[in-house]
Amino acid sequence: RMSPVIESDVVVVGAGPAGSSAATTLARAGLDVVMVDRARFPRDKCCGDGLTAGALRRLDVLGLRPAAVQSFTPVDTIEVRSPRGTTAELPLARPGACHVAVARRVDLDAALVELAREAGVTVLDGHALEQIVIEEPADRACIARVAGDITVRARAVVAADGAWSRVRSLLAAVGHEGRATRRGRVLAGGLHAFRAYATQVTGPGAERMWVWFTPQLLPGYAWSFPLRDGTANIGICMRRVEGVTGHDLADAWRDELAGSFLRSLLGPRAAIAGAARSWPIPTGIDPVTTSSHGGRVLYVGDAAGAADPSTGEGIAQALETGMAAAEALVATEARALGESAARYALDVRQQLAVEHRVGRALAALATHPTGIEAVVRVANHNSWTRLNAGRWLFDVVPRSLPFTPSRWRRGALHLGAPYPGLLEHEGLERGAARGESSR
Repeated sequence: RMSPVIESDVVVVGAGPAGSSAATTLARAGLDVVMVDRARFPRDKCCGDGLTAGALRRLDVLGLRPAAVQSFTPVDTIEVRSPRGTTAELPLARPGACHVAVARRVDLDAALVELAREAGVTVLDGHALEQIVIEEPADRACIARVAGDITVRARAVVAADGAWSRVRSLLAAVGHEGRATRRGRVLAGGLHAFRAYATQVTGPGAERMWVWFTPQLLPGYAWSFPLRDGTANIGICMRRVEGVTGHDLADAWRDELAGSFLRSLLGPRAAIAGAARSWPIPTGIDPVTTSSHGGRVLYVGDAAGAADPSTGEGIAQALETGMAAAEALVATEARALGESAARYALDVRQQLAVEHRVGRALAALATHPTGIEAVVRVANHNSWTRLNAGRWLFDVVPRSLPFTPSRWRRGALHLGAPYPGLLEHEGLERGAARGESSR
């Protein structure tokens, strides 16, 4: 019996936000796209579930309606607490607007996969990548063999398969990147996070986002993000600096869970649902390593180390890189994939490089309690600083704005909200809304 062979223009490996956004963009441009993922959707994914304004803008461009994401919860206020207990209440949205939200990744990712299917993408979920061959010369095929004895032939590959990229690993086995280098790229100087869900939340964490800093977590932070029906996503994010082991990270997580401050946020009836999960967050994106094989393989999302180096936020960056890689492939001919790589690298440099430099500066500032204290006090100075500090931290205005004069213009602090009219037209409630979103 002959194995089935699927002919396509592009094979996308990984069906998270980076992969689904790339696949959808490619398919809408008229390309034949196959997207493979070892998991069957819907599936959970380790994440803080926060959606910044940058993420929402990109989801809006893709055409994903929040009502399609069951747990989508708009949030309008965040409380930031310093190691010394100083608290700033920062508004995130003007009345009637939605600039920040929370949504479970199990819901968000499933909705994005469905969007890709609707665009015409062939989705092979539940099919792990087993082998990848990049034939030479450049006009030959990229061949991906997946579970179920299926072969996919394409002219290009988009690797959207996470921090431990299977594509990068398989290509490393034939000499393109050593395994030690790959492990170092993921772990060295990157971030590490723990996450759990709390149920029966009745305290202040039921309605507002909270971010707080403790000396033990620096450089890092803890969070509590509200979802529907009295649930909250809680977790910590720490930088894995030299000398910090996995045991140290686990100890910090257990200490935070047992801490009185988190208990006060969640309320006396709160309970942890299921086991906590942890994951590394690579943050060292480099335009030079976002492609290989003359542009026939493009890396996006966590596979490219795209997450923000100060917060670990990665959904906006995953969407940004996925869409940018797709647009670069669409803009070039089949025999000019080197131009795709150059165009994609330029997009990464223009869109993310400055943001990452700002993120690294913020991370350096967050190393010491005095630095955090100063930032919180400045943010809490008056109503203008409170509004714009929250909007700046959550990408309502670009974080790089103070450092990029080319972006300065009248109204730069008042960019339009994603999904205009969302709260009125889709019946969504803020904070710990008890009803389900309209479907």
